[in-house]
Amino acid sequence: MAYDNKTQESIVRQSSLKSTLEYYALVGHKPSTKETIALANVFADFCTNGSSKELTATLDKIDKYM
Repeated sequence: MAYDNKTQESIVRQSSLKSTLEYYALVGHKPSTKETIALANVFADFCTNGSSKELTATLDKIDKYM
């Protein structure tokens, strides 16, 4: 069964949000809604577009913050 692009995008976003919440629980951080959405978007971007210099810089900033 082939999924259309919107369905695939929804799956990636849901999985990214779940991974975000699991990550925050693992590191013991209680994020704001804004932080949760921001990190989920970074995860979704990575899943959709792969790694880039800009994304790597963003992840470095997140690592320093955490």
